Amino acid sequence: MLIDLNDPELENKLLAQEQVYNHLRASGEEAPAKIISLTDTGIRIGENASMLQFYVEVFPEELPAFNANTQQAVTDASLPKFALGQTIYVKYDPHNPKEVAIDHTPLDAPNQAYQCSYCNAIQDLDEGQAKCSYCGSPIKNQTFHV
Repeated sequence: MLIDLNDPELENKLLAQEQVYNHLRASGEEAPAKIISLTDTGIRIGENASMLQFYVEVFPEELPAFNANTQQAVTDASLPKFALGQTIYVKYDPHNPKEVAIDHTPLDAPNQAYQCSYCNAIQDLDEGQAKCSYCGSPIKNQTFHV
């Protein structure tokens, strides 16, 4: 369905949520996050974007990993960047970590990436790296993706 811009209740709800996300993007802490699940809400933004609901596992430097829900309008052309298990970057409120906004996807896709057998995060490995960058698990059975 396309958003009916004449429906003030829906438009106001989406605008209010976007203000929260914009505040997080401006003042929140950045962290990598793994997409655990992705749901199309059925809301179309214009003719070439969908509002998607994300359930992510966030891996902040200063806190233990946590899960959160967020949503984001994604253009049809950008959908492949948001596959299950993909790493994206979010901004979160350190005082309320469940408040999460999608900030960006990785700028350059790696040519060869390791997928952690514990948390399934896809990442580049530095030479001699012995632990997953996200969950800290030892790197054992290496599965690489091109």
